[in-house]
Order: sequence, then C-alpha cells, then structure tokens
Amino acid sequence: MDKLTVISGCLFLTADIFAIASIANPDWISTGGASGTLTVGLVRQCQTIHGRERTCFPPQLPPEWITTLFFIILGIISLTVTCALLVMSHWRREAARYARWIAFTGSTFVSIVASSL
Repeated sequence: MDKLTVISGCLFLTADIFAIASIANPDWISTGGASGTLTVGLVRQCQTIHGRERTCFPPQLPPEWITTLFFIILGIISLTVTCALLVMSHWRREAARYARWIAFTGSTFVSIVASSL
C-alpha cells in the first residue's frame, strides 16, 4: 500500500469514528439550567430534574432531523465500507478503485448532513 492510501484510510477511519460518536452522544443541545438539565440528541434525549437520577428516552424527531439521521447512517456505512476496502486493497489492488467511489459517496452524505445543520 502506498502512503497516500494509508493516510486516506486513517482519515476516513477518523471521520467514521466521529460520525458514530455524534450519533451516540445525546448532548447536541444542552440546557444547563440550575434546577434541571435537558440534553437533546438524534437518538436519545436525557433529562435531570432537581438533582434526581438522569432519565433518557427516544425523542420524537421532525422529518428534517429524521432525514439528517438517515444521511448520517448512510455516511457511516459508506465510510466503514471504504475502510474495509482500503484494508482489502493491500491484497487486491482493484479494491482501491471501488473504495474511492464509495468514499466519495460517503463524503457527500456527510457533507449534506453538515450543510443541513
């Protein structure tokens, strides 16, 4: 594998990890009030009332946020497949050609999400 393939593989893996962390994190919006805290994410919403235990539940998302979640999931899948194909390209050179197109698609999905926020 050449150096450019290794560097791009590391960058795609980093983008994949950050995208997965963004879905897992419920703290996209936080109202750090004194008496209670509400944190909102795409897949979880958590609430703390007057120092009680934190309770989390799935939010009711509007269609725009469901679309955002859909594109994030498509981006994660594309970036994961790209990383797998880049590793496979070590043994089969033709896998790098497919990895480029899937990486382009995944980057497009992530860009759509970033522009919609």
